[in-house]
Amino acid sequence: MIKNVVGMYFSPSGETAKITKKITIEITDNMRDSCLDDLGYSFYDMLELTKHPGISPSIDCSEETIVIMGMPVMSGRIPEICKEMLAKVNGNGAYMIALVAYGNNSYGDALYELYTYAGEQGFNVISAAAFIAQHSMFPKIAEHRPDENDIKKMIEFSRISAKKLKRFVCTDIDSMRGRLAPLAISGSIPKRKPVSLPIHPTANSMCIDCGTCAEVCPVGAVDSKNLRKSDPKKCISCTACIKACPQDARGFYGSLAKATRIAREKLHFKRKDPEWFI
Repeated sequence: MIKNVVGMYFSPSGETAKITKKITIEITDNMRDSCLDDLGYSFYDMLELTKHPGISPSIDCSEETIVIMGMPVMSGRIPEICKEMLAKVNGNGAYMIALVAYGNNSYGDALYELYTYAGEQGFNVISAAAFIAQHSMFPKIAEHRPDENDIKKMIEFSRISAKKLKRFVCTDIDSMRGRLAPLAISGSIPKRKPVSLPIHPTANSMCIDCGTCAEVCPVGAVDSKNLRKSDPKKCISCTACIKACPQDARGFYGSLAKATRIAREKLHFKRKDPEWFI
């Protein structure tokens, strides 16, 4: 029987975390009437898996846990570092709801990637969805999303997912459980390397060299001896350093960043709606 629900996410800008947390709470509320014990939930920020150089922490799940896993989309893919994080999570037959969040452009192969890699790690993926969030690099795109309509969609998706979950988890007899059919998620596992934008966060004159950016960077792209720049070979433009900066000193500056922002805002202005697979 299910004893807990865990929302796990990689969310440098905080947007993916909002969606993952909302659905985690909704799933828990929908599952409570089918659990013998009081069902609780918790959250785990997968950035923790990158904060211990030289150490390879891992997470072991169990059949008594439902995992809601959220990942951001970058250029139609989940970030390479997310694959490394997933490799440290052992599903052990736990049921999962897979989520990706993207900035109103395209989620490309990202949801298929997460679905596939989660299965390889021993998860039973019960449902999957792509939700729209305010763009992390260009916040005018999908500004203020998820909005009221998105929240309604999250509630609906959670209700339907929980209904399906109950068919699989509300019995202790394995032979009585149905067999999960594959989800019809379009996409493939790309062989190409992820495409990265040629713009990266830098610091302005408000920077006080506190080092917070270097501490939170998941890929070690900020040199502690030169905090005001990002290593373009390592940086994935995830915006973790921008969000964490206590001085609001980091951002995408320069003519190339401005031109890219204007072009993207014109290209991705038309509203897109969430998609899910159950």
